[in-house]
Amino acid sequence: ALGAVDNKLELTRHGKKLAVLPLNPTFGHLMLQSPEYGCVSEMLTAVAMLSSENIFYRPGGRSEGNLVARAASAHRRFVSHEGDLPTLLNVYQFWRREAIYRQGGSRRKTKEATGGKLDHFDWCHRNFISSRALLRAHEVRLQLEEICGRPKPGLSYDVSSTCGDDIDKFLKCACSGLFLQAACLNRTSAEVNSERKSNLAVLSSRGRYITKNGGREVSIHPTSSMFGRQPAAKCVVFTEMLTTKKDYIRGVTQIREEWLAEVVPDFYTSSSKK
Repeated sequence: ALGAVDNKLELTRHGKKLAVLPLNPTFGHLMLQSPEYGCVSEMLTAVAMLSSENIFYRPGGRSEGNLVARAASAHRRFVSHEGDLPTLLNVYQFWRREAIYRQGGSRRKTKEATGGKLDHFDWCHRNFISSRALLRAHEVRLQLEEICGRPKPGLSYDVSSTCGDDIDKFLKCACSGLFLQAACLNRTSAEVNSERKSNLAVLSSRGRYITKNGGREVSIHPTSSMFGRQPAAKCVVFTEMLTTKKDYIRGVTQIREEWLAEVVPDFYTSSSKK
């Protein structure tokens, strides 16, 4: 479905580009859509952040309630209404603007600032962000930027290409890259939410999505920035599905359902809308 191989099971031109990127096929396909939507720089960041371990530090176990509340408050300024990919993009962009990392420097906490920027470790401590995970994401981004920007055997992309404040371009790129992992709000849940204002209706908006590919009922994972959002997004794409007692989706980002038929007409058609 990603178009990486032809009927003879040989790599297509798209498949050869995928092979250049040190990413799993899903993230690689997502990265390869970015030139068309003019958001190469943003997608380099998003894919790099997705490729790292959990960026957000969430106190748990026997942590004091105040510490949990402080972490939630610190994370709130990064949260995007559109979902997890724009949220990860915000974290990285805030970090680049507000922090400085001295390679090989001391890990001790410091209030020293250079050019108005905080020390990397101090910034991460204040914002309840995993310093190790963020540095890992930065390293991955540098590696991807070098591969995407160089001529063959690279991809010869303009790695400075940015969509700026046009968030729809970024979201449409996410839709194009993650089209196999799309889900729409369960219509029954949507009707309940529109007709009832009680707390019971909130339960519907927190989960009950049906995947477009396979028709599985899934719930948004509690760690997602989209969890409990009001009003609930009508259609989303996701990067990961976790199965426990029920199926959860993570890396959830809002899209418009009609974009699916627009960006991948060979896979989705207007008649596929429910």
